[in-house]
Parts: sequence; C-alpha cells; structure tokens
Amino acid sequence: MFNRREFSSTLALAAAAGMALPRRLLGLTQQDTVFDWRPINERMRAAYGAGGNALVVSDGGRSLLIDCKNAGFGGVLRAEAEAFGGPLAHVVNTHHHGDHIGGNPAFTGDVPVVGQARGVARATEGGNSTLEGIRSDRAGRLERLERQVQNMEISAAARRAGSESLAGFVAGAAEMEGTDFAATETFDDELEVRLGTLVVELRHIDRGHTDNDLFVLIPAANVLHGGDLFFNGLHPFIDTGAGATTVGWQRCLAAMVEQCDADTVVIPGHGELSDVNGLRAFSGYFDTLRRLVQQAIRDGRTREQITALQPVEFSDWPAARLNQNLGVVYDELTAG
Repeated sequence: MFNRREFSSTLALAAAAGMALPRRLLGLTQQDTVFDWRPINERMRAAYGAGGNALVVSDGGRSLLIDCKNAGFGGVLRAEAEAFGGPLAHVVNTHHHGDHIGGNPAFTGDVPVVGQARGVARATEGGNSTLEGIRSDRAGRLERLERQVQNMEISAAARRAGSESLAGFVAGAAEMEGTDFAATETFDDELEVRLGTLVVELRHIDRGHTDNDLFVLIPAANVLHGGDLFFNGLHPFIDTGAGATTVGWQRCLAAMVEQCDADTVVIPGHGELSDVNGLRAFSGYFDTLRRLVQQAIRDGRTREQITALQPVEFSDWPAARLNQNLGVVYDELTAG
C-alpha cells in the first residue's frame, strides 16, 4: 500500500515517462489513448470518455486541467494530460459530481485543486461513499470499474494503461479519505488563476445544475468550459437534492452568453463542442419545458400525467431524464 502523496508521485513519473501519449500529439489514431482528445487550439485539448468532458490547457511548460473524470481514471488522465501540456500547475473542478471529481485523488496530494466552496462537503460525502463501496467489495468494484475500460474502443496498450489506473486507485483506496475527492482551494463567486501568460477566470453565478457550479473562461483564447451548466443536445440532470433550480440555471447561462462572441469555443460538460448559439439553445430548453408544463397544468393534467408526456419538441433526443425534468419544472411552478 502507498499513501495519497506517493500515489500522485507515481502517476507523475508515469506521465514523465510518456505513458499513453496523446494520439494526436504522436500523429496516431484515436485508439492509442484512453481518452478521445479533441483539439481546441494548439494549447488546448478536450478529453471525451469516462465521465464529463475535461480540458487541458498548456502554457509556459505547465498545464491546467478542468475536471477529472470518473473514479479510478484520474491516474491515466493525469498521465495523458501532462504528456501533452507539461506538469500540472492547477486543477479546476466545475462542480462536485463524481463524473467530474472522481479522479481527484490522483491530484489532490500535490496539485492545487480549485472549486466553489459549497462543493467541498458534497464532494467529500460522495468520496466517502465511493470508498465505502470499494472497501466493502474491492474485487467486485474493480470488476465494475474495469468494464468501463473494456467497453472502450481503444488499443490494447491504452486499455492496459486504463486498467492500471483503475487497479492503482482501488489498491490505494485503503489509504484515502473522502476529502481526497474535494477541492483543496475554494472561492465563492470569482477567482483568477494564472497559467504562464494566460488568465483563467472562474465564475459562480447562481444555483443551476447544483449549488456549486462554476464556468471557466479563458479570454485570450476565446474558450469557455461550461461544466454541467451546459448539456449539448441532451436532457440535463437537474440535481434538486444539491440545490438546483431552472431559473438560477438560466441566470448562469445568461452570464455565460455575455462572455461569448460568434467565435467563442464552448465546451459542454456533456455533448459535442459548441458555441454561443448552443448556449442560447440550451437556455431555451428550459423555456420549452416551462411552456409545456404550464399548458398541461392549464389543461388540468396531474403531475403523474405531465411526467409521462413525450413532447414532439424532443422526439430526436435521447429520452433519459426528460420525464424527471418535467416533474422538476412542475414542482417549481406549483410551488409559486
């Protein structure tokens, strides 16, 4: 067994050794890394797969990483990110959900991890739950984690790197604590982080997807990472248990739109890369839900009937979470 700091140091050495170098950096196919690294510009790559969309930013020989994927993938994410951008100077968590902070234990031992203040307790609680699950059934939990790697269309070498990351995480779980999943540095509303010549702006506006969401703006590059304040082409998860509101969410989106022009690259927490029009369309999603539910209430429909609706407006979308979201909007409207 090794402790959290030793675990992080081991991962850093793996990155320095070039483990699972990003495929586009080497001119290889998408199969040669665990994550699908999509270029934003010469200094930025977005990572798809195994959790919410992450972003690595490089400047001055150092890098900054936004979001850390599902539990167990932090090790290989760090290796691939640092192979592209250099040693990590900062990590940013856009909110506390496990598909964005599950990989944090690979970073919190030796890299500043920044998040909104209310996310710390929620991330710690989720981390404790993850660790309890591993300790109660280590072999079974590793097997379930391993299925994620086996289902990826990646090379054998990348699959080994992913499996080693998961195995290292499970092996180190006995020495971890719930706080290893939480940000080590926090702020309330706004914070600037510097990376080389770049200024990276972190902003929390209101309760939206949760009560601790932030978006990340890199003005010099005209890039915005919305975290889960932006689901592109997908029904979002409205986490009312963590303080979510659709009205607050739209305030967040309005603030994000204000920072964009026609050329801004917008990275969603889930879904394909987008732009300011994607943000506007997603804000309109909540207007559509509200209009549909208001009409159904006027028609005398019950909550149960409303949550069973299948609106034609979303007939081309994956159905997951639609009915739940209709219920959330119903509850908001009937609560006055």
